[in-house]
Amino acid sequence: MSINLMAGSRLPASCSSMGRVLLASLPDADIRKIMKAHPPSKRTPKTITSQKAIFDLIQKAKRDGFAIVDQEIEIGLRSIAVPLHSANGKTIAALNVGVAAVQDSADDLRSQYLDKLLAVQNALRPLL
Repeated sequence: MSINLMAGSRLPASCSSMGRVLLASLPDADIRKIMKAHPPSKRTPKTITSQKAIFDLIQKAKRDGFAIVDQEIEIGLRSIAVPLHSANGKTIAALNVGVAAVQDSADDLRSQYLDKLLAVQNALRPLL
């Protein structure tokens, strides 16, 4: 992988796991407005660029409470993210784990990392 991500890095919300869980916290009209203002672009052959498909994935993240992205930012990079909520329940940030695609399948991210991410999410809630 060549991507160099660190705290404060910026990625398109439509094709990143953290972006999708953050978008999922918004009303549907706001999601559509953002997607119209910032149309998705193809970063890899796996990047989903259909606005309807992305909207559906954001709705899935809203229902499930997490998002998984498989090599849409960069070939070789998969990630899973959960939203971080303030004490009053407002989404204010996101937390993710990124792994090399050779290590795990996209489906394995849920079983290997989701419970751990949710534990951190719950532990941070009273502090936020």
